[in-house]
Amino acid sequence: MASHTEPTTSAEGVPPVRGEPLALEFANTLYAEHGVLREGIGSPGELRRWLEACRDRFAVALDGDCLEHIKGADVRFFTLLRDAVRGLLQAYVDGSIPSPWDVAQLNRASSMNCLWMLLEWAPGDRPTALVAGVASPLLGVQAELAQSAIKLLTGDTGSAVRRCSAPGCVLFFDHTRSRREWCSTACGNRARAARHYARHNRKCPRTDEHSGDPDGTA
Repeated sequence: MASHTEPTTSAEGVPPVRGEPLALEFANTLYAEHGVLREGIGSPGELRRWLEACRDRFAVALDGDCLEHIKGADVRFFTLLRDAVRGLLQAYVDGSIPSPWDVAQLNRASSMNCLWMLLEWAPGDRPTALVAGVASPLLGVQAELAQSAIKLLTGDTGSAVRRCSAPGCVLFFDHTRSRREWCSTACGNRARAARHYARHNRKCPRTDEHSGDPDGTA
């Protein structure tokens, strides 16, 4: 059985990166922290940090110059796509009808780039493969994220998408990696604590503070 990978980012204000399929990592840039919903890619700096954390997983090369020039418009396009991916993942988990808008957004992003491989082989070096595309790197990354979501939703990856069942958590995860119903050990502990608290309350119902007063008066 594959072991469950705990977060590789733990700093407050940084979206969790847990080695989930790329589309789930992207969806999880909207996350909860101390019971408060957080936007993890809502500014150029936040988007840059998340892309840097996942840079090695993209076929498109993201160099420093590209990441340093992320603009507000890029943030809006990434968050628009992320929200569509989350909506489609939730529909998949619930078995409900997906939003046509979300489907259209995913297909729009997926069609924004065409990639091909190039061989680079300098004298004395080992041959290496380069990936080229017709779109800018940021558009290419959006296309990759959309295509990752399409593969996930259509079953091409063998993953089993779940939404964490721990109280207050909004993250998605691949159930085949952990065989649990929560995204992390911390969420598992919180879920067990919540179940214990609920069982205790059922066994020991609260009574009115005056119920023991024979006169029924304060």
